[in-house]
Amino acid sequence: MGEEGDGGLRYNPRVTNHRSPEKAEIAAIHEVAKILTSTQNLDRALGTTLRTLQSFLGFDRTAIFRPDEATREIRMEVAAGYTAEQRERSRYVWGEGIVGKTMKTGSPIALPDVRKEPSFLDKTRAHGKSLDGPLSYLSVPIKIGSETLGVLTAERIGRVGTQALEGDARTLAVVGSLIGQALKLHKAIQRLQEEFQRQRQEFEKTIRKTYRIENIVGQSKRMQEVFAAVTSVAASRATVLLRGESGTGKEMIARAIHTGGPRADRPFVAVNCAALPETLLESELFGHKRGAFTGAVEERKGRFEEASGGTIFLDEVGDIPLPTQVKLLRVLQERKFERLGENRPVSVDVRIIAATNADLERMVAAGTFREDLYYRLNVIPIFLPPLRDRREDILPLAEHFLERFNREHGKNITFSKDALDLLLEYRWTGNVRELENLVERAVVMAKSPVVQAQHLPRAIRVSPAPPAMGSHGQPLPPPEAPLAAPQEGAAPGKPRAEYLKGLEREELLRALESAGWVITRAGKVLGWTPRQVAYKMKKHGLASPWKG
Repeated sequence: MGEEGDGGLRYNPRVTNHRSPEKAEIAAIHEVAKILTSTQNLDRALGTTLRTLQSFLGFDRTAIFRPDEATREIRMEVAAGYTAEQRERSRYVWGEGIVGKTMKTGSPIALPDVRKEPSFLDKTRAHGKSLDGPLSYLSVPIKIGSETLGVLTAERIGRVGTQALEGDARTLAVVGSLIGQALKLHKAIQRLQEEFQRQRQEFEKTIRKTYRIENIVGQSKRMQEVFAAVTSVAASRATVLLRGESGTGKEMIARAIHTGGPRADRPFVAVNCAALPETLLESELFGHKRGAFTGAVEERKGRFEEASGGTIFLDEVGDIPLPTQVKLLRVLQERKFERLGENRPVSVDVRIIAATNADLERMVAAGTFREDLYYRLNVIPIFLPPLRDRREDILPLAEHFLERFNREHGKNITFSKDALDLLLEYRWTGNVRELENLVERAVVMAKSPVVQAQHLPRAIRVSPAPPAMGSHGQPLPPPEAPLAAPQEGAAPGKPRAEYLKGLEREELLRALESAGWVITRAGKVLGWTPRQVAYKMKKHGLASPWKG
């Protein structure tokens, strides 16, 4: 029976004429309450509220006046039925005219014919003498408790009885209270947003200090080479591809590149491409138009637009599906893309840093990663070595994490020499992230000021010595042994199949502990799918200690 307006239903007055005045008043209040609570766009909601009052109650003009916080001048902010020029002329000081009196006293004013009222100043010049019949005028305060936040006015051409005028005044008083609550809530939200922005700026300052190259722990020759590359590339806008195993600190290095360049004060937006389903990744990166797909109830900017002027970090870029790779290639080539469900191209100025632990060259050969995209991403490759290849960094990193977590948890924990020796010997398949997790667990769970070797996880205590390294930093292959030869650690007379099963269980347990018992991460360490990891866990009777 009605047509859609801005954020609510706009009813035709001719359709609502059959309602009794009381029913029309209740319906108007109900509709206004829905409008004011259904959107965060306050200006639109207030405009729709005024038009709703016109439609339901037959007012010819409605307006909302608010005082300027600096000058206290009372201005017509939102209106229905007035021209822009009329709105601009309608300004009052405290106590001036009917609007100024309502603002000063906080009391409503209802006039059966406002043109007979000496205090009516008609600053809008919208009320000529040629009108047929009287011009009833209502002015009610917009209040929260005893505080008057503004004034709501409404006028109707034609004779109105005293009873009808009183009903209009009651209705507008309720609507004024609803608007007051909406204004108060909007102001509170604004304060929270301002506080959030302030905290975000402080956080970004801290981040910029934290991710300076000189603050990243790494004294080994391999890491000094990485730092030199970061320093060289930071000032440019060239695309960087970070290679290395999971947990080697690729995001930290990406932030260091961003922080060391001219875009340091602009956004740094990180996207884990492996953490998003294929159906949502394109929308997450490029945004979407309202109605582009089921659930797209409003227009949304993508991460590329959020990073405009700054840097976008695409982690696990090897997991991007082929259809999305095509759009990413266009961004790299033209710095343009289209939102999902929209044909209009969007230009963006953004630096791209990508990271992966996948073998992109093998994926290109297999046809699962576009060759042209590979070359566009691989402009400046930087390889982050695994922790086992830079053992001189293990103890400085452990000390760094120990200091941090002692501070965070209010403790003063240290490692014994035997415990530190085990940390040096462990293979660290989860790299720096695994070491960080281990140190935090040790600090949180420590029962005494010194963590002894026996307090460390079993996977570290039984870990074999690190493999010998060749001249190029690659582990040397173990010496070949005949299949029938007795295996180290195998019990005398123990069947080979049972021994191999035990080895598999130990390897799986180490991977799960290093990955914090996250099946997906453990699978990447072992080269298995999550389904295979879950099957092996069931086979060996392993279950996460974090679950009941």
